[in-house]
Amino acid sequence: MNQYIPLFLQHFFKKCAHLGVLAVLFIPILTTAQTGSSPTTDTQITADVKEVMRSIDEVKRLPVTGLSFIKAGEKSFLITDNGHFVVAGNFKLVDMWRGKQITSVADTQGIEKVDLRKIGINPDDLSTLTVGTGKREVTIFTDPQCDHCHDLISQIEALSKDYTFKLVVVPVLGSKSAELTKQLLCNKDKGQSVQALLSKDYSKLPPLIRQEGVCDLKPLQKAVVATKMLEIQAVPFIYLPSHNTFKGSVKSFKTLLEKDLEDEINGK
Repeated sequence: MNQYIPLFLQHFFKKCAHLGVLAVLFIPILTTAQTGSSPTTDTQITADVKEVMRSIDEVKRLPVTGLSFIKAGEKSFLITDNGHFVVAGNFKLVDMWRGKQITSVADTQGIEKVDLRKIGINPDDLSTLTVGTGKREVTIFTDPQCDHCHDLISQIEALSKDYTFKLVVVPVLGSKSAELTKQLLCNKDKGQSVQALLSKDYSKLPPLIRQEGVCDLKPLQKAVVATKMLEIQAVPFIYLPSHNTFKGSVKSFKTLLEKDLEDEINGK
């Protein structure tokens, strides 16, 4: 058994010890190894699951809010962070984005990687401004008023020969951001919009024309949907060339990108 047990599981086992039960179980099929028969009552099911989970071999936090994959001997479980819900028995966990069934913690290697185009999200179809002509592509979700975003994207012009940066503008900081986002996207002079975003100076952008059909906002709508699908809760959010992700700003974007290339070469 691994020496490290996540804090949420420690709380879970303490709760089991005090209450003698799990709060709620979702169990499709659970067989009892000792008897070869299926438990028939909630009490029996609870006791079996609690006993098996005392000998956990491996734990992997899934890139899904509040859910972990657990391997205990030959049995697999899914458990919520607070131990309130457990999925046990004969279930199949399939990573649809990678087209791979997960039966062990080893199968989760690289599960955090996201190839946007492979899962049907093309940055060029979103509310995107492009900087650079390099072969390696970086996608950054950003807000026009975000200070940390500005600290990050102010570094990209110096890297534009080696990288192509797809700046997906999404209004996460309220109505003013929504207004600025529309101004950036509806401006026919995309070069001006790029410079405004990089400098965080929007004073020279043309005013937004509020007339139906003047500006296509479908790319913005798609971008908002994409943030929900990708569970992006804060910006900046970066999709690196290796398909690894990074949240937040960094002092040296160049250093981060160099490390990403090294990780890709080393299969990380």
